[in-house]
Amino acid sequence: MFQAVIQRNLRRLRTKLGWRQEDLALRARARGLKWSASTVTAVEIGRRPVSAGELLLLPTLLHVPLTEIVSANQDEVADVDGVLVTKAALDQIARGRLLEEQESEFFVTPTRGEVSATEAERKAARNLSEATNSTITVPDLIAMAQRRWEGRRLDEERERRLQITRRRGSVARQRGHITALLQKELLEDLTHAKTQHAPKATRPSTRRLKERNR
Repeated sequence: MFQAVIQRNLRRLRTKLGWRQEDLALRARARGLKWSASTVTAVEIGRRPVSAGELLLLPTLLHVPLTEIVSANQDEVADVDGVLVTKAALDQIARGRLLEEQESEFFVTPTRGEVSATEAERKAARNLSEATNSTITVPDLIAMAQRRWEGRRLDEERERRLQITRRRGSVARQRGHITALLQKELLEDLTHAKTQHAPKATRPSTRRLKERNR
């Protein structure tokens, strides 16, 4: 996810400068941004996205070129509003260069499942990949959801539960809460599957245990 790239680099650059969250927040407020230390923390841990305007101002706060803030890891693909962009493309865009040649090096064509996927499914796939330190593709995510929820995809199951538990208040917040629960259920399935397929440790015989205790 593109925001994850920004968050990671912001934390790295701030730490490199030896600044606290409050130090960066002070500089941001001097530029007119309504940032506090908690704002910086929220950005760095992924609870708050960086706006386009803030992204343009960050280089002036951190004294680095824009390329440092949007630089991805080698072979990393960033999801920019549903468009899969390579590290090479991000570097070129940050330098203000055109991407006219060798587009295959700049953009990744999503699979059929990813094209029809919703933003909630793409985000869930990324979150589960990070949580399990593995690669969970969008088609994987869709298949897992349909197995668990009787053929329903994540968004369909979320809306079903929303209708059942609908309360007064922010619908967006209720959807977010349900989505978090659904991701937790899928993570439990993944964890259970890994446990089931993990090789079982060989249990030492009683005789060997006695010999060890001598």
